[in-house]
Amino acid sequence: MKKEFTHLHLHSSYSLDSGIIIIDKLVDYAKQNKFTSLAITDYANISNAVKFYQKCIEKKIKPIIGCELSIKTNYNNQNNSNIVLFCMNMEGYNNLIKLITYAHSSKNNYHQPCISIKKLCEFNQGLILLTGGRNGLLGNNLLGEKINIIKKDLESISKFFTDRLYCEIERTSRLNEEIYNNYIINIAEDLNLPLVATNDVLFMNPDNFEINETKVCITRKIKLDERNKQTEYSDQQYFKSKEDMEKLFIDIPDAIENINYIIKKCNLHFDTSNHHLPLFITPDKIDNKKYFSDLAHKGLEVILRNEGITEKETYNKRLTSEIDVINEMKFTDYFLVVHEFISWAKNHSIPVGPGRGSGAGSLVAYSLGITTIDPIKHNLLFERFLNIERVSLPDFDIDFCMINRQKIIDHIIDVYGENKVSQIITYDSLSAKAVIRDVGRVQDLPYSFVDKIAKQIPDLPVGITIDEALSQNKDFQKDYKSNKDIKHLIDTSKKLEGLPRNPGKHAAGIVVTPQEINKYLPLYRIEATDELVTQFDKDDIEKLGLVKFDILGLRTLTVIDKTVQAIKNKPDYNNFQIDKINFDDKKVFNLFQNKQTTGVFQSESYGMRRYMGRLKPDCFDDIVALVALYRPGPLGTNMVDDFISNKHGKAVKYEHKLLESILSSTYGLILYQEQVMEISRSLAGYKLGEADLLRRAMGKKKKKEMETHRLKFLKGSELKGISSAIANSIFSKMEKFAGYGFNKSHSVAYAYLAYQTAYLKTYFPAEFLAASLSSNMDNTDKIINLVNACSEINIRINPPNINKSQYDFNTLDINNILFGLGAIKGVGASAVEHIIKERNKNGKFLNIFDFCERISSNIVNRGTLESLIYSGSFDDFNSNRNLLINLIDKAISFGQSKQDLQLSGQQELFSNNSDEIITSNNIQDNTKNFNDKLNSSDRLKLFSLEKKVVGFYLTGHPIQEYRDEIKEMSLKNIKYYYDRVNSNDINFKNEEHSTITGVITNIRRQKIGQDKFMYILIVDDSTSRIQIVVYSDIYEKYKDIINEDNILFFSGTITLDDYDNQLSCKATRIFDVETARLKYSKKIELLLESNLMNNDLLNEIVRILEPYKHGTCPLSIKYLSEDHLLTLKELDNDWHVTPSTSLINNLRDLLGKENILVKYQ
Repeated sequence: MKKEFTHLHLHSSYSLDSGIIIIDKLVDYAKQNKFTSLAITDYANISNAVKFYQKCIEKKIKPIIGCELSIKTNYNNQNNSNIVLFCMNMEGYNNLIKLITYAHSSKNNYHQPCISIKKLCEFNQGLILLTGGRNGLLGNNLLGEKINIIKKDLESISKFFTDRLYCEIERTSRLNEEIYNNYIINIAEDLNLPLVATNDVLFMNPDNFEINETKVCITRKIKLDERNKQTEYSDQQYFKSKEDMEKLFIDIPDAIENINYIIKKCNLHFDTSNHHLPLFITPDKIDNKKYFSDLAHKGLEVILRNEGITEKETYNKRLTSEIDVINEMKFTDYFLVVHEFISWAKNHSIPVGPGRGSGAGSLVAYSLGITTIDPIKHNLLFERFLNIERVSLPDFDIDFCMINRQKIIDHIIDVYGENKVSQIITYDSLSAKAVIRDVGRVQDLPYSFVDKIAKQIPDLPVGITIDEALSQNKDFQKDYKSNKDIKHLIDTSKKLEGLPRNPGKHAAGIVVTPQEINKYLPLYRIEATDELVTQFDKDDIEKLGLVKFDILGLRTLTVIDKTVQAIKNKPDYNNFQIDKINFDDKKVFNLFQNKQTTGVFQSESYGMRRYMGRLKPDCFDDIVALVALYRPGPLGTNMVDDFISNKHGKAVKYEHKLLESILSSTYGLILYQEQVMEISRSLAGYKLGEADLLRRAMGKKKKKEMETHRLKFLKGSELKGISSAIANSIFSKMEKFAGYGFNKSHSVAYAYLAYQTAYLKTYFPAEFLAASLSSNMDNTDKIINLVNACSEINIRINPPNINKSQYDFNTLDINNILFGLGAIKGVGASAVEHIIKERNKNGKFLNIFDFCERISSNIVNRGTLESLIYSGSFDDFNSNRNLLINLIDKAISFGQSKQDLQLSGQQELFSNNSDEIITSNNIQDNTKNFNDKLNSSDRLKLFSLEKKVVGFYLTGHPIQEYRDEIKEMSLKNIKYYYDRVNSNDINFKNEEHSTITGVITNIRRQKIGQDKFMYILIVDDSTSRIQIVVYSDIYEKYKDIINEDNILFFSGTITLDDYDNQLSCKATRIFDVETARLKYSKKIELLLESNLMNNDLLNEIVRILEPYKHGTCPLSIKYLSEDHLLTLKELDNDWHVTPSTSLINNLRDLLGKENILVKYQ
């Protein structure tokens, strides 16, 4: 009988420190080379185990699951030793995951997962133990002087691992290896223990040694040169053939032969056929099925009564049918678990979403309050969610208010126990751009060189590979082929690309098990956060029959909740309920039609707004359809255009009369997966369970299944009198549209939220927009869009006020929103909480000195105070923010001294002169009448500082300084162009020779080819913002003036991007205000009032004009007499001036902005 061979010490890429073997490639190689078994032994984890197991079974290879673990010995206090454990059976697997979980759960002095000898022996059953090679129980330790202690430990362990303990030896050409091996052979002989040969495999062939070294350096954040003399790994640690290993151990044939015995002993089979759902304990231990049925029926009774539904038989029949299926599939407890934590959330005023995904198609879910969507009313199918002919775990994705999501998880842990609940692992991988940067750093290449190569990888599409980027970029290909340094960097990067890098916590998923979680899977401690998560990802968890729950945080629910709370504070709205609104409200549909959907769920993008304007939705079904249509698949076809045309009168022809009732809501188009199922049932007699299988086959484009289904569809249609030609045509259309078909249940649920938010914006705009602003404080772009939305409907955003503002934005009245202190950058939550608490306790702050006296400087420091001043929070005290900034040190010192005196019991504070009592009032008195000293330059600087802390220009805009001049130039503002887009102006494609002016708020450089760049500028003119594209040649000409906060003019072509419906301007010429004045001004007018005229004023005007005389721009003076007669005086050529910015600013500072006018050609 042929003796089997495999490598019993092998690290895949999931050994994060070292090991680059990819499981799929390993198994494929093993199959090609006729290996009948494979083993993995990743360090401190079996994260790859399920994928490895299934891939091996698929290729008819025996999978052997193992793990390398650190163990604390009695003879080495400095370093732990490593051992290798293999699962012989499920008992061994259960013990291995207990040991791994213990290793990650326990705290030790080595900052790594570690077990004790005691724990190893306690959980030994079903496991085979290898001593771990050069870093193992034997190995390195044998060079010390503790051989007798080592032998004693090994002997005690062997009593628990009878016939299951092997002394591991390696021949990988590493330092002192032969010395270790000689010791190991002697100890094995002394203790009568068998030897086994391993190769501590890290890569597939010797050429990969440098690749593995590169991974080690990336993980440890060191350079390759630092490992020139390393003895840790060698180029011999590759996947050697059986023949190579036999030659290597020709003198110890037993070491090879024992591999065969270990293979035969390892017979682990994962059970993937059973489900392990959490157990729900009913009140008074009532039978679960009865309790479940009673809950559902009672819930439905309430719904039928409250909603005035008369088709009770239809609802009850479907409810009973669904209950039967759920019970038969043994998912009763699952529904009860979900019902319990959703009910708990609602009872604790935590907003819950209406539903998400196919679960919204369940009437049971609706009756239990898991969803708020009526599936019968919206023609949703339960079989799309659960199908007895396609057994798969149910999966409710449940949205909760973002700020309360963790409370739900904590509640689930409280109910089921911390030992039965865990969040789920996810892995960051080495993406194309990231791996190039990592490899370049490790190879110690110049940053500029690596940066240049990395930027050849585009940001979109997400997940693009290096090979894909090479195929798309000829310059990149040329560099790769001609430059050996680039080739080496790219080739190395490609071999590491996609490997797992860092473990993290899945954003939403948790798993709940019926028994302790370590009976099913091991846990992993994420070092960065010190959190325990499952070692298996969400897909592998489901493969093992465990159920995950997606506890999602949805910002929109937070917005709705904040809005509703604000509404309930209004007179006559105490009982307002968002779930009771009318879903057929003309005013709400008008909001959609008019594209005023900023802040409205799933409806904010310019593209969606554009389609809204074209479609003119006038019913809820239209909103549902647009949610389904606005996706890359349908947008890449003519489906959206066809849908809009059909709605607005294009004749719809149905190939068979039975299709009309199914497709009428989508104007003859197959848009939803549920429609495919309904067509199959109505035309071909499919049961809905069978129809779901057809839908699934079409979506996955499974050709063989499709051929079978086509024949079945034709046969079924024939029985209903439908010709084969028509049936064939209908099936082909189903097949075509199924690729783009959307889950209607999901679309309805999201349309539900879209309508609710639109309703709130229609009837309570100030409350809704305040809540939206409060919920998006961390997103400046979103804040700016919302501020613009406020402006569109004449709602003013008032600057923060230290005596009135709360943490959130809040409404003052129907036309005014007050900026929230929590949205000011540099002012943290603790500072805001402290300020509001003090204000509520002791009243309003009198001035900045009173503020500093009452507020702790440990919580509100100088930086916080500056942010508050620049934001306008102290404008009520003095609107000259420069003055307040200059007073900060005095105010802080005053406040600290006052606080010190209060602590010491004194009542007065004396100045350095001893005879002057300093109070907050008399210092503040010295600052009166200071407001007029702000000049134009000061104002512009303060606008910039305000933008820095607020995120946008709030109390003023730099463009205001030039508003009259821009008007004189007859330039259109940015909003004008967006209005044209939103009005669906069909001529708007290329707006030639237009000029845009505004403030640069952001500059980004983007690579577009070999040594070619373009610069993306975001420009704001207070009416809106636009993207300006500046190519390298243009940039080089104007780079001295292209800086953030500069006001510039951009001449070029304004275009509309068809993909995202955003406007951009391709600039061909750029100039600043100074240039505009010098080139295009035709006259400067000064308006002087005769009653204010005097020699001093005239002399000051002459003094200002003198340096700018003999220019090209005429100067005229308008005199306004006491009886309001206007006299114009044109000055002679000697007084023609150079219209520079400094001249204009000096004149405006002297005479007032409104009295200086620049006229343009």
